Amino acid sequence: MTERTIGDLARDLADRRRLGESPPVVLFGAGASVDAGIGAMDGIFKLVGARDFDTFVAAIESRGAAERYRLLAEFLQAQDPAVVTPGYRAFAALCANAYFDLVLTTNLDPLLDDALSDAKMWRRDYLMLVNGIIRADRTALLLRAGQPRVKVIKLHGDLFQRSMAWTPREMEQYVAELLPALAPAIAGRDVLVIGHSLRDEHIRDLVLGTGGEAIWYATPFTVPAPLAQEPRLRTLSGPECAFEPLLQRLATAFELAVGAESLRETPVGLELRPTSAAAHARSPDAETMDDLAASVVGVGPRGAGPVMSGFILAGRRLIVTDGWVGNVQNLGAEIAVFTRDGRAWPTPVLRHATEHPFGPLILAAPADLAVPGLRLDTAPLDLGAPVHIAVAAGLRRGLSDGTVATGGDVTVDVAPVGKVGGLVEVRAAVAPGSSGAPVVDTQMRVRGFVVAGSADPEKPFTFFYPAHRWAAAVETLGEG
Repeated sequence: MTERTIGDLARDLADRRRLGESPPVVLFGAGASVDAGIGAMDGIFKLVGARDFDTFVAAIESRGAAERYRLLAEFLQAQDPAVVTPGYRAFAALCANAYFDLVLTTNLDPLLDDALSDAKMWRRDYLMLVNGIIRADRTALLLRAGQPRVKVIKLHGDLFQRSMAWTPREMEQYVAELLPALAPAIAGRDVLVIGHSLRDEHIRDLVLGTGGEAIWYATPFTVPAPLAQEPRLRTLSGPECAFEPLLQRLATAFELAVGAESLRETPVGLELRPTSAAAHARSPDAETMDDLAASVVGVGPRGAGPVMSGFILAGRRLIVTDGWVGNVQNLGAEIAVFTRDGRAWPTPVLRHATEHPFGPLILAAPADLAVPGLRLDTAPLDLGAPVHIAVAAGLRRGLSDGTVATGGDVTVDVAPVGKVGGLVEVRAAVAPGSSGAPVVDTQMRVRGFVVAGSADPEKPFTFFYPAHRWAAAVETLGEG
């Protein structure tokens, strides 16, 4: 067991997202519900007139599915179901922004369902899989599918589906029946445990059995003795590691908009950047983080693989990437675009704007490449404005965040090109393969593309060629 901090966890999640590595599988337990206002087990004991757990089991075993629902329906909901707690709003924002993609929960309540809906995540964005309702073979198929990206599995059933495991025998049976479908999906994955003691043997075996390198374990209490000797355990302990404060602090660390306004709390080890709630307001046609990732493609020689990144513009369905001559020479005579699921399409060059050393190379988007596409915004970005960068090639295929470091265009000495004007600096780390990656604002509008930068995470900097300098090249080919 190794002690860690919330800042350590935040940095690990950011690194995974930037490098395109799998995030940890998240496990929620009753602590998440209790912290959000759902009653604890002693309240349920009183509800059924039980003295202890054994008499509760006897009482609940004698009731059918409809009886259980009527008995527990009000108890397993928040006092005001229309109000999503800050912690659950924070977690939904983390899912929407690609920090998590697979959630296991032993809770029967609708708190997580409501939070994802409140975060404007649609059916295309996540799947809610209820164990005991959906067939195990269908679960296996859905867990293998790339879309929807976020998947939630309610391990012990669901209140409104009226399928609930309450007794130890029922809980063990539910997990045992799901395990053949679930085990391959979580094999080798790290796990983040929040609000679960792991005292339940069947759940503890599930977590320890993934074979992942690390098990992050957050608790406001002390670590249970059976876990203390686990060498893979990364422990976060203390009152701030309860469900509600922990998730709020993670969302704060990443400057995520949560509900009507951004969360503001004490820093947890990462530098927080000033921003306003208005800066995060989403326009009616704003794209999601998943749409951004889907709209980025690799660009490279046909028959080889991607050597740089590019992005699809909505409207005329054009692909834009960095047109520096060194990059273009590496593409060869036949160019292909590559999607994150491994598909490749040959594509022609529509235009190469050479008025600037990094003038865009514009390609035709394949007609059957069904991804959303991004919109251009040629307005200048203010100093300190937050941006996202999506990379589809090289060593760091994932999402990075940064802030604008210059109040306008600057001239930079870029090797081997020389002095180049008209660039904007962002404090973010990039690596080879990032050239051509879109730099987007908080509304997912393209403000430019990456042309140069540093891979050093301790002293990160990235330069991008702003959209207002090359938008005309796109407009000559139609709406972008």
